[in-house]
Amino acid sequence: MKNKVKELLCLSFPNATKDIGDYSNRERNVYLVGMLGQNLIYAIIGSILQVFYTDILIIPTIAVSVIMGVSRIWDGINDIVMGTVVDRTHTRWGKCRPYLKFVPIPIAVTTILLFLPITNLPNSFKVVFVIFSFLLWETLYTLGDIPLWGVTSLMTPDEQKRAKLISAARTISSVGSIAIVAFYPIKDAFGALDLGLFENTGKANSDLAYFSEPQGYLLAVAAIALVGGIMFRLPFAFIRERITQAPKEKDTGLKENLKLMWENKLFLRSLASNILGCTKTLMLSAGMYYCKWVLGNGGDETLWLVKLGGPFLVGMIIAMNISTQVARKYGKKKVYLFTSYLNAVPYVLIFLFAEHLIVMGILMFFCGFLTGFSTVYNTTMIADSVDYMEHKTGRRNDGVFFSGLNFTSKLTAAITAIITNLIFSFVNYTETINSLTEQISTAAAAGQQFTLNFAQSYPEITTAMLVLITFVPAIGCVLQAIPIHGYFLTEKEHDKILEDLKVMREERVEQ
Repeated sequence: MKNKVKELLCLSFPNATKDIGDYSNRERNVYLVGMLGQNLIYAIIGSILQVFYTDILIIPTIAVSVIMGVSRIWDGINDIVMGTVVDRTHTRWGKCRPYLKFVPIPIAVTTILLFLPITNLPNSFKVVFVIFSFLLWETLYTLGDIPLWGVTSLMTPDEQKRAKLISAARTISSVGSIAIVAFYPIKDAFGALDLGLFENTGKANSDLAYFSEPQGYLLAVAAIALVGGIMFRLPFAFIRERITQAPKEKDTGLKENLKLMWENKLFLRSLASNILGCTKTLMLSAGMYYCKWVLGNGGDETLWLVKLGGPFLVGMIIAMNISTQVARKYGKKKVYLFTSYLNAVPYVLIFLFAEHLIVMGILMFFCGFLTGFSTVYNTTMIADSVDYMEHKTGRRNDGVFFSGLNFTSKLTAAITAIITNLIFSFVNYTETINSLTEQISTAAAAGQQFTLNFAQSYPEITTAMLVLITFVPAIGCVLQAIPIHGYFLTEKEHDKILEDLKVMREERVEQ
C-alpha cells in the first residue's frame, strides 16, 4: 500500500529502461491521463487567454498581436534549445521522464498567474506584465510538452502500437478542448459568488444581482489548471522508455541539430503543412467571440459553445479514433490530401448558412471530422521522420524533432491570434467592447439589467467574426495540403526502415 501511494504521488523512482516488452495498458492509460491534464491547461491558453486580454483586461488588439509576435520569436529559439537539452539528457529515468516530474506543477501555477485581474492598472503596465508572464509560461510549457510528446517514440519500437498511442493521444488532446466548453459555466458559477474581493462588473441580458468577470476567470482557471497540472505529472511514475539511447559521446549540439532538421525533408514538409493549415483552429479560438457576442449577446455563451463546438469536437474525435485503420487501408498521404481539400467546403457553407443553426451544427461536425485525420497524421509523420533520420544517421533525436511539433503548435496559435486581432482592429473592436463593458458595469452598479442585441447593433464586427471562423479556416485547409504532395515515405518503405532499426538497436545493446 505504501508503494502504491508513493507511485500515485510520483515519489517512486524506478529505472526508466527495463526489458519489459511493450507498454502495458496501464502505462497507456496513465500516459493519456497526463496528456489530458496538459491539454486542459493548453486549451485555456489557446482559446480563452486572448478573450481575457481583449475583453477583461481591455488590452488593444494591436498590442495583443505584438505580444503574440514577440513571444513566438522567443519560442523559435526556445523550442530548439529545449529539444537539444532533452536529447542530451541521460538519467536512470531516461531522457524524457525527468521533465514530467519537475515541470507540470510550475506550469499550472504560471497559468494562474496569466489571469491575474489587473484590470484597473495602466495599459502600459498590463502589456509589460503580460509579456513577461507569457514568456515565463511559454518556457516552462516547452520544457514539459516536448518530453510528453517525445516519449511516445520511446515507449515502444513497434510502429503500429506507436501509431495507436499517438492517435489516442491526439484524441485525448482534443477531448481536452472540452475545457473550453466546461470553463464558461465554471467561470459563471465562481463569478456569481459575492466574496467581497472584486467589483460587480455585471453581465448583459442577466438579472444576477452580483457578477464579476475577473473573479470568475481567475478562480475557474485556478481550479482547472491545478487539476490539469496534477494529471500532467502522473506519467512520470508509471511509463517507461524502452528504446536504448545512444551513448553520450554521440550527443549532438544545437548547430548540428539544426542541420539535422534541415536535412530531414519529411519533417520539414510536416512542419510546413502544420503552419500553413493553422487557421483551422480559428473555429475554436475566434469562435469564442462569436458565441459570446453574436449568439450569446454578451451574456450566456455556454449553450452556444455546446451547440457549435460540441459537433466539431465529436466529429474530430470520431475521425481520430478511426484514423489508424483508414491510413492502413489507403495510406496516410492520400487520406491527408483528400480530407484537407474537402474540408474547405463545409467551412465556406457555414458562412452561407450562418442563420440556420441546425445546418450550421451539421456542417461543424463535418469540419471537425475532416480535421481529425490531418491532426493525427501530422504527428505520426513527424514520428516517422525520427525513424527515417535514425536509419540514415544512426542518431535518434526525438527531443529536437518533437520540439518542432511544439514550436508549430505555439507558432500557429500566434499566427491565428495575430490574424484575429488585425481583423478586429479594422472594425474598432477594442473601443466597442470597452464601451459595452462600461455600460454593463454601470447598469449593474445601479441594479439594472443591460439589454443587448449585438448582431443588430454591430453588423461590421459580426461579419468580421463570421469571416474568421469560415473563409480564413477554409484557406488553411487548402494550403496545408500543398507540402504533403512531396511527402515521399510510403508505408512499405517505413516498415522496411523499422526492420533495419530493430537490428541496429540489438547490435547497439550487444556493444
